Amino acid sequence: MERIHKNKILVFILLIGFFLRIAFILTLKNHFYFDDEFEYYKIVQNFLSGKGLIVANNLKSFRPPLYPLVISILFLFKINLIGIRIFQSLVSTFSVYFIYLIGKKIFDEKVGIVSAFISSFYPFFIFYNGFLLTETLFVFLTVLSIFYLIMTNTEKNGKFSFFSGVFLGLGGLTRPILQLYLPFSILHILYFKENLKLKFRKIIFLVVGFCLTLSPWIIRNYRIFHKFIPGTTMGGWVFWEGNNPYSDGGPCPYFPEGILEIDEIERDKILYKMAFKTIKENPKRFFYLLKNKFKRFWNIVPNAPEFEKKFLYRFISVFSFGIMMPFFIIGFFFSLKNKKAQFLHSLIILFTIFHIVFLASIRYRLPLEPFYIILSIYGFLELKNLTSSTYFKRKKV
Repeated sequence: MERIHKNKILVFILLIGFFLRIAFILTLKNHFYFDDEFEYYKIVQNFLSGKGLIVANNLKSFRPPLYPLVISILFLFKINLIGIRIFQSLVSTFSVYFIYLIGKKIFDEKVGIVSAFISSFYPFFIFYNGFLLTETLFVFLTVLSIFYLIMTNTEKNGKFSFFSGVFLGLGGLTRPILQLYLPFSILHILYFKENLKLKFRKIIFLVVGFCLTLSPWIIRNYRIFHKFIPGTTMGGWVFWEGNNPYSDGGPCPYFPEGILEIDEIERDKILYKMAFKTIKENPKRFFYLLKNKFKRFWNIVPNAPEFEKKFLYRFISVFSFGIMMPFFIIGFFFSLKNKKAQFLHSLIILFTIFHIVFLASIRYRLPLEPFYIILSIYGFLELKNLTSSTYFKRKKV
């Protein structure tokens, strides 16, 4: 009976979350709002016209393929922009469900339910459903990857390991940063308290699932460039953008004249070399940028010029993300010995290091925010239990 009651609460939370997402997207106009949306739409147009998953002839592997491929399939079924926004709202609602499962598996039912409740009306999860951007899909695939990795701790046959590899691969085809999490996943499995043979079986299934998922994109890139490219040719572009002489660590439009006319692979190498040269010439500025990018990545208020000066956006950010910050820090450190929670810790550390070296914005932090919420709720409940226990002991004395 109690289980049925909890299931009803969860269903209610999911329905509320879905309708809030629909309510938001119905306020949007039937057009694109961000520059990246136009670029993804261009990829979709090129793919549907038979040119392939490319931005242009000189940008054939500049963007990862999965998100535009999914959108292309929706367009094939005559689903328009509003339909895509509804689809993304549904995907986001499924993310809420898996956030519940992760909170429950790592900690307990209460953490899972409260985390799902917060996630259902968390403004940043709602906001990105309205735009032709990778955020909603990437959050979903990141959450699925972590869920199945956590489940590998309980399995004996490798099924969950295989699926975790598949979802890591799919996430890596949405944003290549998730491909970097594979070595961390292997290390976590090696750290499990179980026999070595079982550990290696899980690692093999994980790697096989990961490699099979990435292989079509890798083969495609090799046929075009005769190079091994598991991700994109965007790395040098982003690295330069976050470290050039005029950068503050966020998006910066300063690029060498004529850079787009250079061969795609060569352009990537040139931009990496130029960025490293800039860092070598002024290492103090590089360390300043590391600090500034850390601030940008974990900033409580939006960094983007169109949002940072608007009171409403600042208010919403402070009273959603910001208000949880102290509890997240407590939850992060209180859960360090929890082996399942260590999947969250390593992912948070990886994303933070990557973005303070390359390019930082609170938008890139979104895939971490499901785990930020879970650790915040855990931290709040632990602090509450601790203070209640201390207070009770004092009263007793």
